[in-house]
Amino acid sequence: MVWERRRHPDLEADLDILLSDLCQEWNFCAGVTAKQLLEGGKPLTSKKFTDTVILAEGMVLANETNWIRRIKRKFVQRYGHEVSLRDYEI
Repeated sequence: MVWERRRHPDLEADLDILLSDLCQEWNFCAGVTAKQLLEGGKPLTSKKFTDTVILAEGMVLANETNWIRRIKRKFVQRYGHEVSLRDYEI
């Protein structure tokens, strides 16, 4: 399987693509949704995204430096260090 490179013009839908890829490629399937990540309207940072995914899997952040680095890299490759509904465009 290959990471999805196509982008969706809606940020929520695009984040769901990334979350689906994490599930399919690395088995991070704990049910985090883009809607949850974007709740509150604040920009979504690579750290918040990564921490949320790791914690949803029941993992301990301090023990998962390798996964943190890999997931964060995928987010940054797609969005930069942060993304918001207001600033998102493809």
